[in-house]
Amino acid sequence: MPPRLRALPRSPQPGTPGPLDARHFLVPLVEALSGRRPPQQLTALFPTRALKELPTTPTTTRLGRYRLCHVEPGKAELAGTLHTPTRTRAFAARVEHSGTRWRCTEFHLLP
Repeated sequence: MPPRLRALPRSPQPGTPGPLDARHFLVPLVEALSGRRPPQQLTALFPTRALKELPTTPTTTRLGRYRLCHVEPGKAELAGTLHTPTRTRAFAARVEHSGTRWRCTEFHLLP
């Protein structure tokens, strides 16, 4: 018997936000903090003022738990932890849909 085919999900209407995957923002951030990615590559995702907040010395960093909350259509908030060998830091971010993509509009790395 041939396998059953599933219907493909409908593509979103033009101008409506597609699904948001928080890892789209968090994985490049962790790579930049660890020194595996130049921070300049994050300019398409994060505001310039947020990039100035990041530490300049690369440190082994791993992503802890995080939460994503859609506060209204086209806007979401992220919160979670980043672990380094010596400390754990919390972060908070606001992500908004603009044009055809999601972009981080606010990012704070707490002390």
